[in-house]
Amino acid sequence: MLQLLAAAMIFFTIPLQNFEASINEMPFDFKVMPQAGTEKMEMELVLKNTANYPLSFEFMSSQFYEVEIFNQKGEKVYSSSEGKAFLQAIQTIDVKPDESRVWKEHWDYRQNGERVDEGEYTVKARLLASNLNGKKLVKKAESKDAVHIPGENPVFRQVKANGENGLYSVEIEGRPKGGKVWYSVEDGHNELLPEKGVSAQSNNWENFYIEVNISPDKLPESGTVLLHLYEKDKAGNIMNSFPVILEIR
Repeated sequence: MLQLLAAAMIFFTIPLQNFEASINEMPFDFKVMPQAGTEKMEMELVLKNTANYPLSFEFMSSQFYEVEIFNQKGEKVYSSSEGKAFLQAIQTIDVKPDESRVWKEHWDYRQNGERVDEGEYTVKARLLASNLNGKKLVKKAESKDAVHIPGENPVFRQVKANGENGLYSVEIEGRPKGGKVWYSVEDGHNELLPEKGVSAQSNNWENFYIEVNISPDKLPESGTVLLHLYEKDKAGNIMNSFPVILEIR
């Protein structure tokens, strides 16, 4: 009987010791992955369980993370929690081994109503979990990445794209100096729609509506369907390119 009791104690003690060691070594990955577009930044936050056992993350509120963006001077220009209200009650997220939880944030490059300058910025993210599998997390998981924010396009703005499987509609504001908006569609390797032009009605900002129809057999099995908007100078050179993602397949 004593031998069986000792064996049972060993059986239950080893996993606990391994779990304690894993807590100290952070048995999960937390990353922020920013993508800077022409008018906004898309940020994907990924929490992945790298352990061989389930993880249960406990949060003190419905705010699971905080994202902050800083300019080269170290000044904060964006906070994901600013202007938001969160439920002040304990929340729990369970993640199985090798599984991930993904959140998405976006920023329109504006601070106090004004667009920030072109340049290098630092994106910092912090996971706000207070406990993991019932154990207190003393150190918060953090991730950061550098990203270049482009300057504001002088010809195109306020794009809206909809559709899938070869049928897309695009609405955008433009003011081409040459009196015409040009566009083509590709997938990064092949041209899916040859160059076409749309005439402007004036030199002021106006709305342009573009309908794109691509045969399904021309679409890539996987990849990005991309609309290139641009204008041309008098010599026919492309100016002020403005890429628009129509679909990620």
